[in-house]
Amino acid sequence: MKTVIYLDTLLLVNFLIGYLLLRGAGLLTGCAPSFGRNLLGGLAAAFSTLILLAPPLPFWGQLAFQALSALAVTRSAFAWRGARPFLRQAAWYLCLNLLLAGVVIWRCSQGAGGIWQTNNLSVYAAVSPALLAGCVAGVYLCARLFVLFFGRPAARPLYRLEFLLGEEPVRGLRALYDTGFEVSDPYTGAPALLVALPAMGQGLPPGLGQALREYFSTGALPGSGEGVRLIQCSTAAGKGLLPAVTARQLSLAGPGRQGTLPRATVIFCREALADGNFDAIFGGGLLFAL
Repeated sequence: MKTVIYLDTLLLVNFLIGYLLLRGAGLLTGCAPSFGRNLLGGLAAAFSTLILLAPPLPFWGQLAFQALSALAVTRSAFAWRGARPFLRQAAWYLCLNLLLAGVVIWRCSQGAGGIWQTNNLSVYAAVSPALLAGCVAGVYLCARLFVLFFGRPAARPLYRLEFLLGEEPVRGLRALYDTGFEVSDPYTGAPALLVALPAMGQGLPPGLGQALREYFSTGALPGSGEGVRLIQCSTAAGKGLLPAVTARQLSLAGPGRQGTLPRATVIFCREALADGNFDAIFGGGLLFAL
């Protein structure tokens, strides 16, 4: 039996579904999208459902499309804060979609709606708008209740970080106090902190920036070195050598502590740190030296 699908209804209904599920994903990750980005994500979710009308794809193609469309919808709705928060948002969005599909199919099996069918891993159920709206509202309510009972993801307090590299001031960095960070400078004994190179933007002296980029690209320091030395650090990926320089007039201000050090060691890493909400990590050695 053929099912008649009205394109305008399909797009409108799935826009509203995408909008609410993205709001739910924002609640569960502690990073709600702005109204404009949420609208954009809803539109992307609506147009992604057009795959329902396409000829059946190979199974691998169906999986690839659904994965890529979920990532595209999530990227449309949420500002970029790093790979880990992005994947977390996409995972919650996917989970809420699966939950909604399960609820709708269950209601159909109970005789509450018409037939349902699938194509290219997309589910279409011939149900009343009121029933579908109730299912979507129920899933969104589940997300809100989860947050109500278990709380929002805790926001970790950040410190404002400033220092001088040569004569160049570096300002506006956000630093996280991590009790597990115990790196110190074995050459000078100065307290150390880890800074993500992408967070520096154009704030590095040109020669230093070139030296760091060359090291991360080739694994070797240029002849001049620009005062860069290598410090051994242990991470989850194992031991490695990271480039470091001496910074002057390092200033740190945050919850319950602020002060300035005449000098400290800044170690650079190639990637953004953790969830991208902060630019640097420091430990107790630096904090208690203030």
